[in-house]
Formats: sequence, structure tokens, C-alpha cells
Amino acid sequence: MSRILHLVTLSLLLGFFSCQSQKTERQLEDEFVQKYAPENLNTHGFTLAVDSKVPEVHQLFNDLEANFFFYGDKKEFEKKAERIIELDPNYPSGILMKSFYVTDTTEYKNMVTKAYLLSKKSTLKSEQYILQAEYSLLVEDDYKKAQKYFQKVVDLYPKSPAAIWSLGMAYYYNKEYDKALECYRKSTEFIPHLPKGYEFMAAVYYRKKNYRKAIEYIEKAKKYGAKPQNDIYFAEFESFIYYRNKQFKKAMQYVEKVREYGEIFKNSKDLDRAYNLSKAKLDSIKLSKS
Repeated sequence: MSRILHLVTLSLLLGFFSCQSQKTERQLEDEFVQKYAPENLNTHGFTLAVDSKVPEVHQLFNDLEANFFFYGDKKEFEKKAERIIELDPNYPSGILMKSFYVTDTTEYKNMVTKAYLLSKKSTLKSEQYILQAEYSLLVEDDYKKAQKYFQKVVDLYPKSPAAIWSLGMAYYYNKEYDKALECYRKSTEFIPHLPKGYEFMAAVYYRKKNYRKAIEYIEKAKKYGAKPQNDIYFAEFESFIYYRNKQFKKAMQYVEKVREYGEIFKNSKDLDRAYNLSKAKLDSIKLSKS
């Protein structure tokens, strides 16, 4: 009788572990999120798992994603990133996000590396893949490797605009502009009002020297909330788009306006360059007419 009970118990255990092993990575990640995320979690439509057992971290991470993609306030971003580190010091993506506004190249790469090393202990595969991809992209300059890992995240979360957009960045850095464009376009299909998607569609067209298309999409990014005052790189890029479209006066006026946003804008060499190039062209045109 005891032998029969033993066999029945063993059979049940084997059946349980068999069911567990049959679960997909996505199912396991969804279960993790359901267990630890707050019930009223607002993902802002980005749909990526958060590898933390602290409920507040789940919401903060999604808020930071929204801040980045929708050009939110820098101070608010840094405040929330700091809060994540306080709540869960070993959460890898918290370290990664805290690095976003670090200007010192060495410090920035050290933080990305730290996030990557922490990710090796992650419960979720997507966390490991994202950090491997970011490390490959930003530290190793191995864009093909970054593509490989971002693609794994997209395979896990095929409807995540953040994952698809990030894959686009790996293509963009590797100058595979058509593939990058497709990723950015797809990210805006999931979130039609995603300004960061339109900005980088503009960036692709700029690289392809289709400056009319570039200005079309930069205007679309602004329509949906892109704020130059919250992103100096956007401001610098926009100034060059006006220059490339031979809108020299507008480029100069634009630079004069954004210089009022703070010291980092006043000290931007790229803004100075866009201004000086536009002024030189405008002066040349005036001279030829006189």
C-alpha cells in the first residue's frame, strides 16, 4: 500500500513539474508581474515586465518609460530613478535608467556595465536580454549583438512599443536605416501618439538625406508632445533639420529661442554650429542679391 502511495505521489510531482516546464517564458514573466505588480498598474502602453518584488518599482519603471518616450521633465525623471534605487538597489533597469542623464562618458558606461552585471542574477529573461542588448549597444559598440538580444525581447513582447523601438535603435546605430524605420513605424502603430517614434523616423530620413520627410516627421513628433526644452538632442537635431531644408532664418530664430532654456543649451556647440552655418548661408544670399 505504501509503495502505491509513493508511486501516486511521485506521479503527481512529475506531472506538476512537467506542467511548469511547459510554460513559456512569457507566461512565467506574466505570472511574476501579476504576483508583484500593483493591481492598478499603468503601463502607459509599453508592456514590459519589471523584475522587482517591490510593487512601487513596477509603477515607477513604467512612469520613467513614459517620461522618456514622451519628453517628460528631467528633474522628475531623475527623482523617480533615485526612488527606484532606494526601494530596490539591485534592480538592474533602475541603474540603467538612472544613467540616462549622466553626461560623463566614463561614469555613464560604468553605470550601464553595473546594470548589465546585476542583470545576470535577474529572475526574468527579458531583463537579461534588455540589459545585454543595452550593454552591447552602448558599451561594446556591437550593434549586431544588440540586435540579437533586442529581437529576443520583441519575440517575448511582440506588442511592446518600447521593445520594438529599442530594436530600431540597434538597426539605426548599425546604419540599417530601412529596418530601423520599420521598427519606429511599428512602435507608432501601437501608440499612435508616440513622439519618440516620430522623432527617430525623422532621424532616419535625415540620414537618408530626405530632408523634407525629416521635417514632416519632426513636426509630427512636436504635435504629439516632443518638447525641445526637455531634450537638448531633440533641439539640436531640429535646428539642423531647418538648416538642411534651407530655412536659414527659421533655424537662427529657433536656436535663439532654445538658448533661453538653460546653460546646457547656451553651451551647445551643435546649436552654435547650426546657427553659424545658417547665418553664413543667409549672408551669402543677401550678398548675391546686392
